[in-house]
Amino acid sequence: MSFSEVLKREIASVNKALGKFLDTKIERGKKIYPLHEEYYSNLKEYLMRGGKRFRPIAVIIGCKVVGGDIDHESLYQVACSMEILHNASLIHDDLIDHDATRRGGPTFHTRYQELYKTTVSDDNEKAIHFGMTCAILGGDTLINLGGLAITTANLDPDVGMQCLDYYHRGFEEIIEGVFLEMNMINDDNVTPEMYLKMIQLKTAALLEKSLLMGGSIGRASESQMNALSEYGIKIGQAFQIQDDILGSFGDVKVTGKSTDGDIKEGKKTMLLLGALHLGTPEQKEILEKHLGNDNLTPDEVEKVRDVFRESGALEYARKMMTDLLAEGQGALDKTEPPLVDQYKQYMLDLSNFLVKRDY
Repeated sequence: MSFSEVLKREIASVNKALGKFLDTKIERGKKIYPLHEEYYSNLKEYLMRGGKRFRPIAVIIGCKVVGGDIDHESLYQVACSMEILHNASLIHDDLIDHDATRRGGPTFHTRYQELYKTTVSDDNEKAIHFGMTCAILGGDTLINLGGLAITTANLDPDVGMQCLDYYHRGFEEIIEGVFLEMNMINDDNVTPEMYLKMIQLKTAALLEKSLLMGGSIGRASESQMNALSEYGIKIGQAFQIQDDILGSFGDVKVTGKSTDGDIKEGKKTMLLLGALHLGTPEQKEILEKHLGNDNLTPDEVEKVRDVFRESGALEYARKMMTDLLAEGQGALDKTEPPLVDQYKQYMLDLSNFLVKRDY
């Protein structure tokens, strides 16, 4: 079976487990009030629209690659915890960024803004406040449900406590990463090292903690856990750098995302940091003039892309990405006992897919 076929099978299994777990909350909502049933149904719809599902897959592969043996239902339910937590952060991110759509549908706050307008009042200010409130509650609900996915699974008590610890540490690091990113926008002294720390917290943390959760379920050795951690951090960082590159150079028809948003926002990506480090005074002047301007024309956006190319920043970012990929993959060779070959190969294939993707 090819990697793509295995990936599709795993995504389908995760979606089945995720739907089953969320359905228990919809049933709970039915017993409270019709609005609660609708609320949990809307949360389920938000999660089930799509997504790469690589975080829950990382939990599963982290267990299997160290030779772990646990019943299928428990493993997949615990794995869902990290997908639920990830989506909790997305609901809050959508609110922070004032985004109206996510994966082809309305964001959670937008859905409840419109619901308020159609069922209560067309007062826009009150509708916005209602939508914002529901998004805060929705994200908080998912954070709690992710924890419950762990505590209600059939795990040995010591393993359950360790998984819950990784869950909370991952959540803690996401918040720290987002807070650092917010403040980096207005900091003129951001370094590549600061950027790598930020994406380690914001992006790589959940991948790393997912792998460690799986390793804990599989009762991995210390060296195996160290390898899973290094792989998770390095691959997560490489994944985010590729995301930055696609954010300015991707094909919008493939990615489904605009390729001028990061430039108009003046976002501190590895592309920008590379250009500031490598660029000529004239190129830096172009960046200073255009970055952070919401009203840039397509030609002005292209001038910034030209600076990224011609300064060597694009190649600089790509090299850093490929170096991190190689280091993360290399970590898998440094374990005692060795990792299970079949699943180690799957981890190599997964990392290549995540980092070399075009969407």
